[in-house]
Amino acid sequence: MKKGNITKKNTANDIAVQEFQQVHSIISQHRLRALQTVNSENLLTAWNVGAFVSERLKNSAWGSKTVMQLSEYLRTQDPTLKGYSRSSIYNMVLFYDTYSSSEFQQITEKLNLGRFVQATSGQIVQSKTAQLESAVIVQAVPGQLVQALPA
Repeated sequence: MKKGNITKKNTANDIAVQEFQQVHSIISQHRLRALQTVNSENLLTAWNVGAFVSERLKNSAWGSKTVMQLSEYLRTQDPTLKGYSRSSIYNMVLFYDTYSSSEFQQITEKLNLGRFVQATSGQIVQSKTAQLESAVIVQAVPGQLVQALPA
């Protein structure tokens, strides 16, 4: 009789372990999605800060001293805010300038890689097929690559 009880216990333990693994899998999937969302938002933050500062540096409204003042301002406004030192802000500018440049766009088009676009809450996308003449509204994915339509 003891053998039967041991077998039942082992089977129950195996089932419990499988179910626990399923719960762990659910947690892991959602954790991964959360990290991907955070990474996308961090990327877009760097892109937008880089664009903002780059524009001001290009039109000579700001100089390197202003970027240092911005870094100090951000630090004093929110001491928990990390990653916005003078050099980090310049890295954001470099990131934006590099990947928004026409040379980069030409390279990605030649390699058929698409282009980096800023996320919006919804985009209107024209259908490639002549049969569908209406536009389709789609939800944009942050930091997505969009295949350029042939001209």
